[in-house]
Amino acid sequence: MRRDLAAGALVAALAALAAISASAQSAATAGTPDLNGTWTGRRCLPMNSDVCPDFNRESALTARAKAFRTMFDEFAVPKYDCFPATIPALLTDPYPVLIEQRPDRVIFTYEKDDVVRTVWLDGRGHPTPKIGEFFAQGYSTGRYEGNRLVVDTTKFVFDPTGIDDDFGNMPSSTKKHLIERYSIEGDQLRLDLTIEDELFLLAPVTYTIGYQRSKTPPSLPWDCDPDAAKEALKFRTTKYPETKP
Repeated sequence: MRRDLAAGALVAALAALAAISASAQSAATAGTPDLNGTWTGRRCLPMNSDVCPDFNRESALTARAKAFRTMFDEFAVPKYDCFPATIPALLTDPYPVLIEQRPDRVIFTYEKDDVVRTVWLDGRGHPTPKIGEFFAQGYSTGRYEGNRLVVDTTKFVFDPTGIDDDFGNMPSSTKKHLIERYSIEGDQLRLDLTIEDELFLLAPVTYTIGYQRSKTPPSLPWDCDPDAAKEALKFRTTKYPETKP
């Protein structure tokens, strides 16, 4: 009797392990790309550059966007209070990202700012936001198209640096719409990105980012310190000295 119970327990344990393994590898079946793992060292393609060539084209900006950049105030940027970097700027930061593919969702865990994004796979009964709900990283749904994962993200909050938070200081509105297409090319993860925002962009902006696989997972937590985050402002000149922070 005891031998039978032990054998039954072993079979149950092996079945549980097989189920876990199948879940973790689910995205590698049926021709879908296996994106699982840590990726880092992003470079903009095909120029293999740290700077995406079409990211700050003046010809792509509306008059509203140009006016906003003219009155831009660095001291009002929320990142100095540890507000996390948002996509698409987060996608080009030189920090690793861990991707986990599950049957009903894909989870992106970014080292930068402890950001975790959940992409709900279509047709899996995922929750949908209410009319008045908006999010810093938006609301993402995804689907597999052949050898690509396609991620569609909307429902963003207004963000004063929502398109670029370092060089162009480009804002984004609640109309911001991102389409990310992830695929594997050799040992590289390729992201083809399209950014739309009818209030600030005259036309969609597209560019491609390449990531290398890494054996080192993200170093977490990021643990932003608000006082340390404000240190950089000591080297900035405010446009409004009469209202110092």
